[in-house]
Amino acid sequence: MILQTEKASEVIELFSRWNVSMRDRNLAVIEELNIEIQELLDPAELDHQELLWHSLLETRYTLIHKRYDDTEVLLQQLELLEGQLSPEMAFYYHFFNGMFASSMNRHVDAVSRYQIAERFLGCVEDKIEVAEFYYKAAAAFYHTRKFLLAISYAKMARETFEEVSKNDLRCADCENILGLCSLSLKQYEQAEEHFLDSLDIAEKFKNEELLNFIRYNLGFLYSEQNLSDIAIRHLGELYSKKFIPHKLSFLLAREYFKMNDKGNGFYYLHQGMDVCSNVQNEEYLHHLQILNAQYSDLPFEEIEQIVSEHLKYFEEKQLWGFVQDYTESLATLLHHEKQFEKASTYFYQAFRAKTKIEEMGYLR
Repeated sequence: MILQTEKASEVIELFSRWNVSMRDRNLAVIEELNIEIQELLDPAELDHQELLWHSLLETRYTLIHKRYDDTEVLLQQLELLEGQLSPEMAFYYHFFNGMFASSMNRHVDAVSRYQIAERFLGCVEDKIEVAEFYYKAAAAFYHTRKFLLAISYAKMARETFEEVSKNDLRCADCENILGLCSLSLKQYEQAEEHFLDSLDIAEKFKNEELLNFIRYNLGFLYSEQNLSDIAIRHLGELYSKKFIPHKLSFLLAREYFKMNDKGNGFYYLHQGMDVCSNVQNEEYLHHLQILNAQYSDLPFEEIEQIVSEHLKYFEEKQLWGFVQDYTESLATLLHHEKQFEKASTYFYQAFRAKTKIEEMGYLR
């Protein structure tokens, strides 16, 4: 952060330490500094620039603690003051907006915010923060299926982390993103290499959360290759730990259905629906409802109606990748039923969704 005057430097230096602790995810230090700031600083004594920095960092603090209602209020307040932000502040304002959008699964909005933040990246001297930005942008590009951009940003993040901080755990996070992108591009051997490299690092540091994410991604990798037995073994181990249960339930149900084990398939499907209802995860409830329709021995006209109804959610949320997947699946089903005109309509919808994905990669 920029130190503006000798008097202000003490305040800004305290804010800078707080920001670094949040950037590095050092929870104990984050809370110590938060208490120190609350005890030592009187908002009435802060100048306008210091108040702006405090609001920005408070936004990051609420993001870390997943107090998203508070985050939204703070960002709305900062929006009214956007014209008064320095270039460095503008970077953080749009960066935190992108992080908030990602937390809300609004990945298109996140990409847009990150692209604006990148215009101010030259004002940021903290190279680890730059690496963090590249990593967050890579994740957003992955979720919007801009895999080549995601790979580029993940590599820049990894190189910067390696060069500046020697932070192996953050490099492992980057390997995870690279593995997911390789998987989506159907480069399965390369994806497995990235995941196993990440796994080695996580095991060295005994980081249980990262280990769980990597094991989930390995299960997803084997699922995408229709290696259902191996996928179920990896995913089943995580299920007992209640790790992202809505996603695990969906994948386990899908794999059991592939193996014609409808008993276990519907068991995990209904477990997933219960979890989604309890945690109010609307997106996966739609995925599970579509999966339920696909394996419930319904007439194809009814399957078409159900899938079409749930597609409205993905269109509304601009989740064009899923729109493409499901419309292609419907088109293929209708083609097999020799309903070529309807199949053509859905193939065209899939094409339009693919076009939307491509448009999201254009630089603004």
